Amino acid sequence: MQDDQPTIRKSGSLAERVVGKLTRQDGGAGHQDKLAARQAAATEESRPKAPEAPPAKAAVPAKPEAAPAKPPVAEPVTAEPSQPPLEINFNRLASFGFITPSTERSNLTEEFRVIKRQVLKTAFEEGHNRRTENSNIIMVTSTSPAEGKTFVSLNLAVSLSMERDYYVLLIDGDNHRHSLTDIFGIEPGQDGLVDLMVDRKLNLRDIIRRTNIPNLSFIPAGRPYAHGAELLSSKEMASIMQDIAQRYPDRIVIIDTPPLTASTEGAVLSSNVGHALVVVEKDRTTKRQLQQTLQMLEGCPEVSCVLNMDTAAQRFSPYAYGY
Repeated sequence: MQDDQPTIRKSGSLAERVVGKLTRQDGGAGHQDKLAARQAAATEESRPKAPEAPPAKAAVPAKPEAAPAKPPVAEPVTAEPSQPPLEINFNRLASFGFITPSTERSNLTEEFRVIKRQVLKTAFEEGHNRRTENSNIIMVTSTSPAEGKTFVSLNLAVSLSMERDYYVLLIDGDNHRHSLTDIFGIEPGQDGLVDLMVDRKLNLRDIIRRTNIPNLSFIPAGRPYAHGAELLSSKEMASIMQDIAQRYPDRIVIIDTPPLTASTEGAVLSSNVGHALVVVEKDRTTKRQLQQTLQMLEGCPEVSCVLNMDTAAQRFSPYAYGY
């Protein structure tokens, strides 16, 4: 064992053992061959050894991560009516004295042209793409019943619908008498504005009715509720009114509301509209009544008056603006 140790130290590397073996076999190898062999061995010894590669391991497929839970996708809100179109009987409207798309030019049509120009001026200050919040919502009311507010509401809506650049939404906001709903021949009990806050299954498209006047849609009065005033004064109603106003930039909203001295609904709605038109019947509404009405509308940005039942020959300026 002791004799083997020097041998191991001399043979060092595999190259040296190979050179030694060849030298013994070639006993007659010259001095140059031995020198070349030593140089080759020294070169092999000084060369850095490559690290041994680790044993290959079988690739383990990564465990698929669980897909993140998808949030519930809300259905897009749309105001496209789901109700069948409302066929307005134009002959019936004309028999009541209302304007229709086929009405010829007259004092009445000219008077409402004057009114609608002032309404459009306040609703769209810089043209139909510029308006303030809810400035395109106009409520039509009066001091007392039977002063002509429904007459003005419907005629104004029809006159506005004749404009090419605007779409009109007429709302029967009189939940007690629902005069517009009756004039259009809609059966009582149809869902309307206030029903949106009572029936959570309803949305706006369920209560809007298109009409056979191309640019005019209608929302009925709906079912009567004992606490209708409280519903109209809620934050939810304010949100609904804002949605109605802001959904389309070219929409004009006309709301026929109850008389202010007969019901509180009109005063409550005035905080959600941009313009209030007060119908004043000539020789009937007193100055004191009108002052009381205007005080109830102090929260509305714009309040104006329309003089009704004026029999003067020239009455193309019945619209008193800036009250």
